Amino acid sequence: MKNIENKDQQHMQLLENVEFQPVFILGLHRSGTSILYKMLNATGCFNPVTAYHLIRYDQLLTNHINNQEESSKKELTESFQEKGLDDRGIDKLKINADFAEEYGFLLGQKTLKMYITPKNLPLFTEMAKKIQFISENNKPILLKNPYDLPNFLHIKQVFPNAKFVFIHRHPFKTLSSNIKAVDVLLKNKNPYTTQLFRLYNKIFENPLILIPIRLCFSRFKIFGVMFLTMNSSKATKYYLKNIKQLPKQDYISITYEELCENPQKNIEKIMKSLNVKIDKKIDFTSFIKTRKIDLDPSVLKLRKFIFKFMRKYVKCFGYAPEDVSNY
Repeated sequence: MKNIENKDQQHMQLLENVEFQPVFILGLHRSGTSILYKMLNATGCFNPVTAYHLIRYDQLLTNHINNQEESSKKELTESFQEKGLDDRGIDKLKINADFAEEYGFLLGQKTLKMYITPKNLPLFTEMAKKIQFISENNKPILLKNPYDLPNFLHIKQVFPNAKFVFIHRHPFKTLSSNIKAVDVLLKNKNPYTTQLFRLYNKIFENPLILIPIRLCFSRFKIFGVMFLTMNSSKATKYYLKNIKQLPKQDYISITYEELCENPQKNIEKIMKSLNVKIDKKIDFTSFIKTRKIDLDPSVLKLRKFIFKFMRKYVKCFGYAPEDVSNY
């Protein structure tokens, strides 16, 4: 996101009485949060956070008031196409201005913290109010941010009306996918991520930071896997320890494997738990593409290490060391 003039400053009074209903999709990185976000967004029942909202954040109100929203979105999408950006680079999800994105990028851009904190809470609230205002409806705001998985009690405290959808996936799959994604992002500067994440730019500007990180996630992957495993372990321990403190009516928890096996049933189950009715018929099975997952050799080599650090989590969801199935 470029440092551009904050054109919205003159319109901030419009947000004073705006209210919103937040629905958070939370899970480990590469656990299926993006495809779940895409599927729920396809229902048309939510206001998502999009690439447009994040990259053009300081002009959202101005564009809306001046009927320039669509032209700004078109310009942004065309800028992606001009740079040859069909997808995010780390997966096959197609991108355009309306691509549903993680609000953590905005928090990181403005405050360097990718999760909700007391310091950036006003910014998050402002973002949600902006999106609610320009959407001109009463739909819940759909939010995704893996960084907030070990933070949901704080979120519930500051937003008592918040609801949560948790998604879980076999640690071998999330870690392998993470290693691959980080390797791709560090090998060459990604133009899409560049617009979203200021810290990503800074890493590429400083070889003293870039080179060691590249080595950790490419040549010496085993150290990268260990680092990611410990981070994942911390987040999942938080989940297991605190999930029962959330009222049962305010959250639902599913696995990525369940979602892929029966997309229709599970999306309907999620929507029911959120008390949101789907008004149109959607074939959710079309969102799932079966593919063989090639686990990273470093992940397989550290199998025992991973299960040691994430023992309670894998036991809770019935994941097994020998499970290398699809999805």
